[in-house]
Amino acid sequence: MKPTIFLPTFPEAVEDWWWAQAKQKWTEVGEEKLLNLIRHELVEQSDRFNKNRSFESSSYGKRDLSIISYGNFYFSRTWIATLFAVAETLSRSHWCAPKNGPIRILDIGSGSGASGLACLSLLRDQGVSNPIELHAWDYSSKSLNYLKDLHRSCSDLWPNSRVHSQRLDLRYFPEEKIKQKFDLILFGFSFNEITQDQEVGESTRWLEQSVQLLKRSGRMVITEPAESEICRNLHTTTFNVVTENKELSLLAPYFNGLPCPMTLHSSKYFSHEVRTYKALAHVEKINRLLHLEIREVKFGLSILGYERPEAVDQGPNILRLISPVKKRKGTISFMGMGSDGIEYLYEFQRRDLDKEMINDYLAMERGDIFRIIGSLSPNENQRIRLLPTQEIQPIFVPRLTN
Repeated sequence: MKPTIFLPTFPEAVEDWWWAQAKQKWTEVGEEKLLNLIRHELVEQSDRFNKNRSFESSSYGKRDLSIISYGNFYFSRTWIATLFAVAETLSRSHWCAPKNGPIRILDIGSGSGASGLACLSLLRDQGVSNPIELHAWDYSSKSLNYLKDLHRSCSDLWPNSRVHSQRLDLRYFPEEKIKQKFDLILFGFSFNEITQDQEVGESTRWLEQSVQLLKRSGRMVITEPAESEICRNLHTTTFNVVTENKELSLLAPYFNGLPCPMTLHSSKYFSHEVRTYKALAHVEKINRLLHLEIREVKFGLSILGYERPEAVDQGPNILRLISPVKKRKGTISFMGMGSDGIEYLYEFQRRDLDKEMINDYLAMERGDIFRIIGSLSPNENQRIRLLPTQEIQPIFVPRLTN
């Protein structure tokens, strides 16, 4: 199935830059010992982020080893997630750069810059020529310094752009900050960390305050780790915000401004994307003893804006893929969220499909959006039997270039 938009792969120059930081920091250490040093830190980092849920600056942002280990392993994953999220902002959510003047981007909880710099890279790749200002806010001044050094060292990836960084306690915005306005606001896996100790009502109020920074034509793009509780909290909070502020709309992941229905009932699936990408050479080296998943990026997504979402006919014909595509003995099947906010099970009989059609369907990724041509008749269990003659048209099928 033909992609609707091609995205640039992770830049080799950025991969090389992060590895150079490790070698320059520990010049007396051989490669294998350096790899083991990074591996050990990544295990501790995983515990801090997943078990202990510790996001204090003393646990991450003040230590070169933590930042460099993240840069050499997880930085590319956050980058790729941002590419897919911003690609949807540009295409399906119809964000356009201002006709005159610079694009102002705010990366909240920027860390060392994976989300903000990925956004710069994609805008330039897609032919956006405006000057760009990237404003990076984070509690770690050391992380911000790495961001600025990387931006300066790989300037050919994002020409005519500037970085403005500021160290802030992100739980509270100074009054003078609220008065600023931005075209794009990014949260790259940071929203759950900033609101870690808050109840849903508190995180809703915090996000309402953040939205005040958005221009009327702007978009707020939130990506989160693909963990069920974190994703449910994301969609509950964004739904609360648009309920409180009627001028705001949910532009993604679903249709017609509808919230994620999986937060409202006990669904088998929780709302997140699964995208494939080629692992970097240094990531593969580091991973030899860790055995982590390095060829998929999984993330929750929400896009907010003041403009109204595109209206589409409600029903099962337009859908977002929300499950793996399953190949069973007699069928090819997948779950899709229809444009009416209902989960449907779509199913082909394998005997009706040739090999090329089967491979096309198996190559679909969780998060892709399609339109199925023809009349569809769900049964009482919302299962739909598809015919091989029914055309499936891509609406949003992003893929990385080879």
